[in-house]
Amino acid sequence: MMRKAIFLIISLLFFSSLVDANTKCCCEKKLTKDTTRRLQHAKELLGSGFQQSHVSLSAQVPSVKKFIGGIVQERLETFGKKYAHRVTNAIISESKKQGLDPVFVLAVIETESQFDPKVVGSHGEIGLMQIKPDTAQWIAQKNGYTWKGKESLKNPQVNIRIGVAYLAFLRQEFDGLAHQYVAAYNMGPGGVRRLASLDIKPKDYSTRVMTNYYDFYDSLLAKEYN
Repeated sequence: MMRKAIFLIISLLFFSSLVDANTKCCCEKKLTKDTTRRLQHAKELLGSGFQQSHVSLSAQVPSVKKFIGGIVQERLETFGKKYAHRVTNAIISESKKQGLDPVFVLAVIETESQFDPKVVGSHGEIGLMQIKPDTAQWIAQKNGYTWKGKESLKNPQVNIRIGVAYLAFLRQEFDGLAHQYVAAYNMGPGGVRRLASLDIKPKDYSTRVMTNYYDFYDSLLAKEYN
């Protein structure tokens, strides 16, 4: 009787371990390269807060392109589907090229221009990513892009290509310190370094970008799982 009871307990424990292993295998789907790249940048942006954030739950979302396309089409409805499609493709392709989370680029565009491709800033910034012409020319030359003058920044694909390349430059310039390179996109590298020399951490712009970043991920997960 005792032997049967022991055998039954061992069998149940063995079966339980098999179930746990199978469940783990089913849940941990192999991530695509694009998803891995996106999550790596998300971890950099959020630091220790990544695991507790909703962003970490997006690991099992196979692609964010459809979500981004929906947001872009909604924001650019008056410009037509073809225009929105070109903008979506530019966000996805340029983010991939520079190793950035495309949802982050989406958040920067939302912060900078609220998706108005015709807006001109008070300091001459142009288009979706609000690029200054002199900065755009420098980035274009640095990356070997053709530069056809400031009017080319009204082309959303050119604007995004240069804006994302500038973000990538700042990311490298500040050694991946997100609070610094995000702020530098708005106030320039010199402005961020001046604050750093005074032991002041820039907050306002970075906070707005990251709020939009979180909001977009909340929308992504709501659409994915509801």
